[in-house]
Amino acid sequence: MTVSSAFSRWGFRFLVALAATLLAWLAVPGIGYCQVSMDPPAAGVAMRNCLDCHRRPNLESTEGVRSNQALCLECHAKKECTRQVDGRQVPLRVDLKSFQGSRHQMVACLQCHQDVARSPHRTEAGAQCSSCHGPHGEATVKAPHLRVSCAACHHRGKALAFEAKRGQVVLSRFDDHQRPIGLADHTAPGLGQDVLCQRCHHPGNQVGAAAMVLPAKGVICFLCHNASFSIGSPWFGLALIIMIIGLVLMARFWFQGSVAGGEGSLHQKIADGSETVWRTIFSRRVVGVLKVIFFDVLLQRRLLKESVRRWFFHSLVFLSIMLRLGMSLFTWLVYHVWPQGSLAAALIDKNHPFTAMFNDLTGLCILLGIVLAMVQRLVGPKHVKSEGQDTLALVIIGLMVVAGFVAEGARILMTQVDPQTAVYSFVGYPLSRLWARFSLDWQGIYGYLWYAHALLAALFVAYLPFGKMRHMFTTPLSLLINRDLQ
Repeated sequence: MTVSSAFSRWGFRFLVALAATLLAWLAVPGIGYCQVSMDPPAAGVAMRNCLDCHRRPNLESTEGVRSNQALCLECHAKKECTRQVDGRQVPLRVDLKSFQGSRHQMVACLQCHQDVARSPHRTEAGAQCSSCHGPHGEATVKAPHLRVSCAACHHRGKALAFEAKRGQVVLSRFDDHQRPIGLADHTAPGLGQDVLCQRCHHPGNQVGAAAMVLPAKGVICFLCHNASFSIGSPWFGLALIIMIIGLVLMARFWFQGSVAGGEGSLHQKIADGSETVWRTIFSRRVVGVLKVIFFDVLLQRRLLKESVRRWFFHSLVFLSIMLRLGMSLFTWLVYHVWPQGSLAAALIDKNHPFTAMFNDLTGLCILLGIVLAMVQRLVGPKHVKSEGQDTLALVIIGLMVVAGFVAEGARILMTQVDPQTAVYSFVGYPLSRLWARFSLDWQGIYGYLWYAHALLAALFVAYLPFGKMRHMFTTPLSLLINRDLQ
């Protein structure tokens, strides 16, 4: 037998088998169609084609959205549509009226519930809110709340639980009376109200939240943290007002001297100074100005020439604060430009490995620089007459950093951060293990620790224009106006 004849025989057999399979597929009921028990929306339909479910409809069109909603509601509109959880039936019924007038009214079910097309039909991850919505910013709900599932707040149900496997606060399947809760209720509660926050933030809660509702981090917190351009606490607003008054008084005193070589009236000095600034910025001299700001202001070149030791101590504090300020502003910019991006999610997450290590490292450098500077002041010779003002500023900053680390350890313990994640906070995590040895109400204590850290920060900001550290404002301006950059 030749190869060609053998090939022809096998090809003929294959065609016969294929034809028989196709005839059987058409003849036997139930193979090409799936029997669906339903009472329409799609009235009168007893059989559905496989592709009605197993296809990719155009969910960007009105027809596709309505078609997908009708398909899902053929089962999920029924009261008997339930699921067994822990031996009890949990309702999965969806009331289409709950969508009316909402921003999800023209959103197909599959656009959020992306993992339901499986056999058997079920969902594991639930609705993927992050596919459309970025995480909350600092001011929206007073914190990003990355460890809280969307449904925990955006649902009428009030019973919450901490799910250790996911490390998240989630909406419980059962209410306080152990009655099942239907997660398919898409009616949103009144958001932005303290009563909503009190679902978690109350004494004795079981989800690892602070007992008190804390304010958002305001504009003064940008100095060290991701924050928002808001006032936040009234104490922050008071500190900001005091700082502005101090800056005005400082500018008034500064303009009493010679400005740009001028000795005229205050109005003339302001005009001459402003003209010098703008003329410098919009000229080739701006390169020289930037060099001065970088080397003399940021890198403290003049202090380095005087004393390497003092420069090192000063840089540990000053450069760490400047790095944190730069990271805070960069985080704010990234979040507002690309809120759904992975970079924004990492930067606003204080438990992310990079963010946790950056915060602890810079905080530790600030504390180390303060300790070394204080030792130098105690055992070394005095350099300037205003060391008392410097010492007070260093004490305020040192206490602020210590309070921050203490609060961080309490937060890690209270929120039950997984050790594999918390270990990157190489200062906060050991402190959390130490705090765990004390049987204290850390949920109640954390709020006071937070306020201690925040009030010390407000005190530092308010004190800036009145102490020796006002040179953070005066030095760049003096260099800009009076330094000869030719």
